[in-house]
Formats: sequence, C-alpha cells, structure tokens
Amino acid sequence: MTDAARKPGRPRSAEADRAIFTKTLELLTDEGLRGLSVEKVAEQAGVAKTTIYRRFPTKRDLVRAALASVAGFGQLDPPDTGSIRSDLYELARARVDVLKRTRTQLLMPRLMAEAGSDSDLHALILTVFANPARDVVIRALRRGVERGELREDVDVELLTDLLAGLTVYRLLYSRGELRGLAARIEAAIDVLLDGAAVGSRPGRAHSRSAAD
Repeated sequence: MTDAARKPGRPRSAEADRAIFTKTLELLTDEGLRGLSVEKVAEQAGVAKTTIYRRFPTKRDLVRAALASVAGFGQLDPPDTGSIRSDLYELARARVDVLKRTRTQLLMPRLMAEAGSDSDLHALILTVFANPARDVVIRALRRGVERGELREDVDVELLTDLLAGLTVYRLLYSRGELRGLAARIEAAIDVLLDGAAVGSRPGRAHSRSAAD
C-alpha cells in the first residue's frame, strides 16, 4: 500500500483535549499531584484511558500539557506604551485576567506545597509558569532602562522578584481573592519605580554587591 493510498489517522479532537485538561486541572486543585490519576481524569472527562495515553504517555506529560494550557501570562509580549509605568500596569491587569480565566490562583498553592518535596514538580512549575512570567517583566524593565526611564544600575531581576512576591503574598493572604489585586500591584509598581527612576538616589537595596 502506497503512502498516498494509506488512510490518514483519526484526527485529534480539540474538544477531548479541553475536557482532559479541564478535569486534570480540577483534580490537581482538589487532590494535588499525588491524588491525580489517569483513570480519574478519563472517567470525569468522558474519554478512554487509551485516548489520554496516546496523547500523554505519562502522568507528568499530562500535567505539563494541562498547566501549559493555562499559562497565558508567560506567553504575553511586553506591551510598549512608551512608558514603563503604563507597560507594567498593563502587565498587572493581564496577569489578573489570566488568573480570573484559569483559576490558577487556587491551583498553584496546592502544587507549590507538593513541590517542596518533589524536585521534578518544582522544575515543571518553574518551566511552565514562573520563568516565562518573570521573563516578560524583565524584558519590560530592561526596555525601560534602554528608554532612559530607569537607572542603568537598577537590578531588574530584584524588581521583578519584588513584584512577583507581592502577588504571591496577596493571593496566599486572601486565599485566592482577586478583587483589588491589580490595584495593589499597581501601587507597588509606583513605589518601586519611584526608587528606580532616573534621578533617584540609589541605595543598598539596589546594589547587587550589597544584595549578594
């Protein structure tokens, strides 16, 4: 039988993928990685186990794909409004919009708790969520330096960590409450940029040598 005559394989169903990812994320939120099983996902998604294993050979492959399906913030390009302050405001709003749409503010605390004793899971969270999200902010801040809005000696990675730390703290403190989060992040942006702006006086907190 020639390649031209061979019948194509059955097309992959986007609807099945959505159902699989949705149920995987729900089970991760409720039961964590340890409680997740392909059998439970298949049963709740209404698909056969073989359907899942054809797409994702291992449970880790399934979790990686499900997490990637809601990691929207890390896929953003930094907005270019002409102002680093406005750029960061837009990123803050975009991040909250992603959280509202995906409800990952409820999932991540559960996974992070398990990641403390699971180095593979920790690496997965960094790869899928944390590192791409940090990269977007770092690129925006570096552009602010290039435009002459921020001091050349400013530690953009430290500023990024401070902004991310505030977001994580507020979500943990409020048990995932998103109301008012964007405004809190914007207030933090104002404070941080006032200390990093050209003409501001550098202090110990902005010095890499002091931080190291």
